[in-house]
Amino acid sequence: MPIGLTHLVMRQAFRLSGKGWAGLPALLSAGGADARSVTVIAALAGDLAIAVLKFYAAASTVSSAMYAEGIHSLIDAGTEVILLYSVFAARRPSNALHQLGYGREAFFWSFVAALLILAAGAGTTIHDGLLQIAAPSPLKDVRLNYAILLASLCVEIVSSAFTLRKISDSKGWRGLIAFARTSRDTASLTVLFGSLTGVLGLLLAAAGIASGEVLDRPWLDGLASIGIGAILAVSALVLAGQAKALLIGLSASPAKVRTILATAREEPGIEAVNGAITVHIGVDQLILALSVEFAPGLKAVEIEDVANSMEQRLKAAHPDVVTVFMKPQSPERFAKVQAARGW
Repeated sequence: MPIGLTHLVMRQAFRLSGKGWAGLPALLSAGGADARSVTVIAALAGDLAIAVLKFYAAASTVSSAMYAEGIHSLIDAGTEVILLYSVFAARRPSNALHQLGYGREAFFWSFVAALLILAAGAGTTIHDGLLQIAAPSPLKDVRLNYAILLASLCVEIVSSAFTLRKISDSKGWRGLIAFARTSRDTASLTVLFGSLTGVLGLLLAAAGIASGEVLDRPWLDGLASIGIGAILAVSALVLAGQAKALLIGLSASPAKVRTILATAREEPGIEAVNGAITVHIGVDQLILALSVEFAPGLKAVEIEDVANSMEQRLKAAHPDVVTVFMKPQSPERFAKVQAARGW
């Protein structure tokens, strides 16, 4: 991704945030969407630096694997520019045409980023690997490759460590695994996959270059390039699947739903909370529909007061709940509806 285009998109992202470039320092200590911005910016800076090193080595040594790694880092940087824009675009306030806001912009741009990884990243590296296998070019000055691979690995590890620390919430590997399984934060998930596949790609490139030199089989360098392309393809397909699920409407995690129901049951005036329907309209924005049975004997104005009080309680305990709908329903009727749905 050219530096000029990176600057242009970042400037537009900060314009959407309403803070401009002056708001950048405040991101460093913020949470929520601002914390995601820091994660993406850190990964972007690392990938741009690594891409320059890799392309220099590829041009100097005629290494297909190193060129594939350069493409890998460049595509990662490109996706991170897209993701940075998406974080701020999704935060625009609601209006008459978009009454629930723009939260799903984050999911749309994550899907675009996944397609970019698949088409430009995986497609290019596999193509170049096949060319190297069909007509192998002898490697030159592989020591430069090793030096740049080592430097790139150091930068990638630092960038990955920063990303992992940000998204695992200081809970170690358990927090990381939970994040990968349940998170709807497509921007951070894309950065995480980019970091991990970056390390794997560097190791694979090193193996391809070393084996091609030692065995005098330069086509092994091309094979490593194909392997890097395969890693990118798998990563892109996983990310695209997650973004697609969110775009068409994905519910909150079961653990999240349980905590919401527990909060709702604390409200006086509620006889029973039967269940909930949830859907993500943004990374940290949920629409909640509750099936509840109000206490018998309540008047209409009292039911309204109970409903309003419950909504305030839910939003205070769960800031990502932006809209609450309630349906008065007996547990028996709710059970029949659920049985008919087959859930």
